Order: sequence, then C-alpha cells, then structure tokens
Amino acid sequence: MNFFSEPAVTAFGSLKPSDPSFVREWDNITLKWNYTIDGSIALAQFFNATDDSTIAGKFGDGDVNVASDYQERFRADISNTLAQLTILAVQISDRGSYKFLVTSSKFDTISDTVELKVQCK
Repeated sequence: MNFFSEPAVTAFGSLKPSDPSFVREWDNITLKWNYTIDGSIALAQFFNATDDSTIAGKFGDGDVNVASDYQERFRADISNTLAQLTILAVQISDRGSYKFLVTSSKFDTISDTVELKVQCK
C-alpha cells in the first residue's frame, strides 16, 4: 500500500495550441488548452495580448463572461480541465497574440501565449 500520493500541481497538459497557429481568413478557429489545477479555479482569463485587452473571464465556479467588444465573434469555454477560445469568421484584424491565464484557489498561476497568423484566401 502506498501512503504517499503525488502532490497536486497546477500545470498545462499535452493539449496546447501550436505557436504560431495558422488560420485562413473567414474560417473559424478554436484554440484549446488542457491543464490540471491544484484546488479549483479562482480566476481564468483569455486576453488579446496584442492590445492588452481582456476577451473573457471566469471567476471561481461562475459563468464565463465575454467582453462586449468580443461577444459577436468570440466564444469562450472554461472548465476545471479544459479551456477553449473560438474565433468565428476570422478576420485579418484578429491576427496577433492570444494569452490564456488560470489561477488556482491555492494561488498557483500558469499562462500560455500563442501567436495567431491569418492567411488571406
């Protein structure tokens, strides 16, 4: 019998968007991250790192809220193990850096940034 267990760790898993990620103009893209959390989610957010604006966020067990500037074409889903940011009908102006950040209830924080490259059809 093993009385010692592995300590819980807040870390990304094997599923992260490729960096850079490529999408053709007017196609949809979904950026996905999986992770483990030591505790539960205290805060999780998607950012447009290019202009330092918040796209969507989730506090604790609450709903995911998408900022008004992004509600028309951006969809966000955040659970205790997976986060997804979908951009509908990608436009050239969507190119740039996107960041996902999650903080656990034990104040461990991880983040990842991906560069989105938009290719013209």
